[in-house]
Amino acid sequence: MSLTCTTPALSSQVSSPSTTFVPLPPKDVVLSLRTGKIRNLGTAKIRSAINKHPRDGKVLLNTLGFDGDEQAHDTHGGPDKAVMQYCSRHYETWNEEAPGRAHLFQIGGFGENISSAHMSEENVCIGDTFRLGNEVILQVSLPRQPCFKLNHRFQYKKASSSSQNSGRTGWYYRVIEPGHVEVGDELELEKRINPTWSVSRVQHILYHDTNNREALLELCQLPGLADELVRLFTSRLTKGVEDMSGRLGAIPMEWRPFKLIEKTTLTPRICKFVFAEVDKDPNQDVSLPPFPHVRLKFGPDFCYTRAYSIVSGDFGKFELAIARADDSRRGSRFLHQEANVGDVFEVASGKVPSKLDSTQDLRTTKHIFVIGGIRITAFMLTIKSLLDASAPLEIHYAVRSRRDAAYLDQLPSHCTTVYAKDEGRRLNLDTIIPDRNGSDSSVKIYSCGPSSLLKALKNRTTVMSYPSTALHFESFEGPEEGPMEPFEVQLKSTKQILPVPAKKSLLDVLKEAEFDIESSCHVGNCGTCMVDLVKGDVGHRGVALDDEQKRSFMLSCVSRGRGRIVIDCD
Repeated sequence: MSLTCTTPALSSQVSSPSTTFVPLPPKDVVLSLRTGKIRNLGTAKIRSAINKHPRDGKVLLNTLGFDGDEQAHDTHGGPDKAVMQYCSRHYETWNEEAPGRAHLFQIGGFGENISSAHMSEENVCIGDTFRLGNEVILQVSLPRQPCFKLNHRFQYKKASSSSQNSGRTGWYYRVIEPGHVEVGDELELEKRINPTWSVSRVQHILYHDTNNREALLELCQLPGLADELVRLFTSRLTKGVEDMSGRLGAIPMEWRPFKLIEKTTLTPRICKFVFAEVDKDPNQDVSLPPFPHVRLKFGPDFCYTRAYSIVSGDFGKFELAIARADDSRRGSRFLHQEANVGDVFEVASGKVPSKLDSTQDLRTTKHIFVIGGIRITAFMLTIKSLLDASAPLEIHYAVRSRRDAAYLDQLPSHCTTVYAKDEGRRLNLDTIIPDRNGSDSSVKIYSCGPSSLLKALKNRTTVMSYPSTALHFESFEGPEEGPMEPFEVQLKSTKQILPVPAKKSLLDVLKEAEFDIESSCHVGNCGTCMVDLVKGDVGHRGVALDDEQKRSFMLSCVSRGRGRIVIDCD
C-alpha cells in the first residue's frame, strides 16, 4: 500500500531542529489489546478505568472507543480520545528508573488500549493515518497528558512528572473507519500530513517551550490536532500560559475509619487486633498487594501514628499483631493497655515495593525467611501463598523465647527452625545463606528484623553476590533508630535553609513547610517519601534504597543528614 506524505499547511516553520522531517515508523503489530471498566483506583476513592484487562479475539471499535471500554471522566474520552496507544519498550526504561515495580510497569500499566514495540512519540506525528488490521482506519489526534493518578497507579511519586518530562506518555487516535481489531493485527502508516510535528514535538511546546509564539500559531491551525489542544494553544496566544501544576500533584493519603472488633492476647508481649471498615463501599477494591501494610492513627485526638504489616484479611477487614515495645514511645503501650473493642481508628493502606524477580517459577526457587521476633507478621501472607503453591521454604525464626513466638503454630514445622535466646540458640547467617555457586543457585531471601540483623544479612548477601532481585528486606524500627542529631537542609530550587531538629524527621519539616511530599510507611520500607540528594553527607536508614540509589536519593522519613545537605524535592 502506497504512503502519502504531504507538507504542512502553513509555510511558517519553527527554527531547526524542529523542522526536521520525522522518521517514518516501521510497520508494527498489536501486542496487546485491552479495555477496562470504571472502578476505584487501588484503595483510594478515586474513580478510574486505567486498570484495563486483555481482550481475546476480535473486539469492535467504534468512533468512541472499543466495545466494553469506559472512561471515568468526560475529559478522558470522546471521539478524539477513542483509542490510546503506548510503546511497550518504555516499560524497560521505567523499570530501570523506578526498580521494584516490575509488576506495575508492564504492558497495560498506563491504561493503553493497544501496545506495540516500534511506534513511539518520536516517530508518530499528529494527523498520521494508520490502517489497523483489515477494517479500521485511525488518525493520531493528540498526546496523552499524564496526571496525578499515575503516581498512585505505580506507587511512584514522580511517575506523572517523569512521564511528562521524558515524553513517555503515549498518544490518542480518533477513529476514521470503525471495525474489528484483535491482537496480532498490523499497524501501517497510510498518510502523513504533518511530517515535522511528531507527538514528542507537540509535547515540547505543550510543557516546555510554552511561549514559542511561532509554534503556537502553527499548532492552532495544524490539521488533525484535537480541538482540545487547539483551544489550549489559542488561549495561550491571548491569555498566556495556563497553570498545569495541579494535574501532576500528589494524591493525599486517604484515611478511613475502622472499628476494632477483636483484641486477643497471643503471647505475654503480643496482642492480635482485628479491624473492620466502618463505612464499606461495595465498589472498593480491597484485595491485598504483596507485602501490604497499614498506618493507624489512634489515641487522644489521634495523636499516635504507626505502621504495621497485615497478617491476614484484606483492606476491608484485616488482622494485625502488635508487640509491646520495651522502649515504647507510648504507641504500643496505648494499644495494649487502653485500646478497646469498639474504638474507632483512622487507617490508611499501603504496601512495601519489592524488587524480587516475579518471573521465576515459585516451585523451582528456594525461599529463605530470616525473621526477628514480631517481624514474622511481615511475611505471614507470603508464607501462606508459597505453601499453597508447594514452593520450597526455609523459615529461620529468632525469638526471645518460644513463649514469645507469635504464629509459630501456623508455620510449617518441617521447614521452620526456631532460635530461642533463652535456649542459647543463635542465628548463624554463614550457614543459613547458601553459596550462589552451589546447588541452590535459585534462591530468594526475605527478612524483617532489627537493624543489626538486616545489616549483617545485607553484608552476607553482598559478599555472596546476591542480586537485589533475589532480596526483600523490611524494617519497622522507624525514624528513631540510631542517634537523632539535628541537621540543616537547603532546597536546591529556592536556596531556602530549613533546620531539622533532633526530634523531627526531614519529612516532618518539609510537610510543615508546606511541601507536597508523598509518604506512606514512615519507617523506610516503601520509598514513597524519597527526595533527590544533591549534595552532602547522609546517614541512610530504612531498606527501600539500594547502594546505588543512596548516592542520589534519601528517605525523608528516616534518613538524616550530617551538617548541611542540599536536596531537590520539586
